[in-house]
Amino acid sequence: FFLFILQEPPLPQLMGKKDDPKLMQEWFKLVQEKNALVRYESELMIARELELEDRQSRLQQELRERMAVEHLKTEKELAQEKQILNEMLEVVEQRDALVALLDEQRLREKEEDKDLEAVVLSKGFSLNWA
Repeated sequence: FFLFILQEPPLPQLMGKKDDPKLMQEWFKLVQEKNALVRYESELMIARELELEDRQSRLQQELRERMAVEHLKTEKELAQEKQILNEMLEVVEQRDALVALLDEQRLREKEEDKDLEAVVLSKGFSLNWA
């Protein structure tokens, strides 16, 4: 999967004229669009997490069924069990990485929200977060 890091342009770079309302409005619009894309990206990552969770569950079930067999296992059967276990470990690693990425993204979004709030308040605008 792909991760795109979108960052709004710093407000001072957009401010050709001091406190130009049209530029401020355009900047806020761009920030809103960026935030919408970030939310969509989060939804995609959550969907990927659910896919990995489902894959892990199916692999666990398959491994349990194979291990429940009571007869002496062939080399092929043992190799298949080992392959399933390796796939499970890979899925767990992918899920861990995805969860870490989601946590990092949430922290970054919180920081960006604080920065945006500071800019808005410094310009004398009020905030009404819905």
